[in-house]
Amino acid sequence: MFLVALAALVVIILGAASLVGRAADSAGTALRPIWGSKRGNMMAPTTFQKIAFGALLVLLLGLTSGLLGGL
Repeated sequence: MFLVALAALVVIILGAASLVGRAADSAGTALRPIWGSKRGNMMAPTTFQKIAFGALLVLLLGLTSGLLGGL
């Protein structure tokens, strides 16, 4: 019984690793620029995206800590 459970656990772990690998490959393909792309070149975030991401992090940290949540 223990060997069957161990084998099932190994199959589940290998399946999950395969899914994560495929998702990473798909994400890499989706992030390549459409025009004028070099092989393996990823899109760089713009200044606006960096500022928006920083503002989002500050907002989320403020809400979870209670500083902006009114607690």
